[in-house]
Amino acid sequence: MALTFAAAVSSRPSRAVRVTQIVAAVLAVALFTVGCSSNNDGAASSGSSGSGNAAGLDDASPGVTATTIKIGYYVSDLGSVRAGLGFKQADYGDVAKEIQAYVAYVNANGGIGGRQIIPVIKSYTGGLDAPEYAESFCNAFTLDEQVFAVVFEGQLQNNVRPCYATRKTIMIDQGLLAKDQTEFERFAPYLWSPTFPEYGGYLKAQLQTLQSQGWLTGAKGVSIFGIDNDVARRQIDQSVIPFLASVGVTNTQKFFIDTANIGSLGAGSSAALTGTANAGLDRILVVGGARILPIAVTTSEANDLVGVKWAISSYDSPLFLQDNPTTVVAATLDGMIGFGALPDGDIRDDPTLPFPNPANTQEVLCKQIVDTAGVAPVSGFRTDYKSAFMHCDGTFFLKAVIDRAPKNLTAGAFRDAAFGLGSTYRSSQTFGSLMSPGKYSPTNVGRALFFDTTCDNPITKTKGCFRYRGGDVPFS
Repeated sequence: MALTFAAAVSSRPSRAVRVTQIVAAVLAVALFTVGCSSNNDGAASSGSSGSGNAAGLDDASPGVTATTIKIGYYVSDLGSVRAGLGFKQADYGDVAKEIQAYVAYVNANGGIGGRQIIPVIKSYTGGLDAPEYAESFCNAFTLDEQVFAVVFEGQLQNNVRPCYATRKTIMIDQGLLAKDQTEFERFAPYLWSPTFPEYGGYLKAQLQTLQSQGWLTGAKGVSIFGIDNDVARRQIDQSVIPFLASVGVTNTQKFFIDTANIGSLGAGSSAALTGTANAGLDRILVVGGARILPIAVTTSEANDLVGVKWAISSYDSPLFLQDNPTTVVAATLDGMIGFGALPDGDIRDDPTLPFPNPANTQEVLCKQIVDTAGVAPVSGFRTDYKSAFMHCDGTFFLKAVIDRAPKNLTAGAFRDAAFGLGSTYRSSQTFGSLMSPGKYSPTNVGRALFFDTTCDNPITKTKGCFRYRGGDVPFS
């Protein structure tokens, strides 16, 4: 029988400083790809031509002329957040210059639908992240600059997506916070993700992979940690619980964690771990990402779960665990298995996956553009190209769609052209992409992911890193 518990407030104030530091580090390593969340984001307000998100589909789009198109880009300024943390994390280089390199390349090669991109690049100071601050950027991009689309890696404060949808601005959302089909449709046709998959299909593939890799074999029960939002609650009830029951695992408990701030995240993680130990459950699955797993495995309560196996996914910042082993309760990595769809966020080095991967011509191109422009990350690691590639994917997705759209570029025309992309668009960061009617994210392939205790970690110079196992696993 599935039971649900609310995450209680922790009584361990001595952990506050440590949790604060770890959260800051995870934010930095994720480049604010996981923003604050709550039970829902609110419905998008009505447009000028009617009510609901689909209103104004045939209205003239902002930021578009016969010869130019304005596109907004966010660059997260981590500033003091990165300084002095003492954690190892990716160095993305000068992201603004990387964006400019992609724009210059596209403009020199036909532009977007025959139009030249006018980039509007704004720096978002991570330390000031708050609803009011986030809304000021939406206002600047949509009211002051009147961009056609905005490409971002985060900006998931609860008021952001409704703001852009109301202003009829296309969102190219490259953030790790999970979005399922219902969430995409809530903001249709303005919300798209060229890189991160639709979460419902991804989660089903993760569950099937856990089963096929033996993670559930002999399980006494599964503890499910979910973000306290609609997507996680919906997917736990619609996907996780039914799947576990179908393979004979009926002893499950649900713990929902408020990830809106450092205090609630730390307290909620501790309470969930204590509840797991008290219930005698020996498997832990995090649903929705949002920094929960990286925080949970660093807490003292994780020491009380000897023999418990954890699941891992691309949404759980696996590289943070790999590159900062001294902050992690070592036993949590033992037997950690899961599913990955994002090589530059999942692994740092894997002999089965060269960089750039010649099988992914878009990855080759995105790397070549910044390398040739002289603005590439200095390390040369795949992981340090992650932010550059996010913007490369966003720019080339817009190009692929608008190149096939009519000159009268409305939101409806953009949607129809995107649905018709098929396999003509490819993400630089994933194993496979395929668009079809009704899909708002093309990524449809992943691989089994596991923690290998024998491999050499090139960053820490110690043993232990994440690796892929087996071949491609398609999902819908």
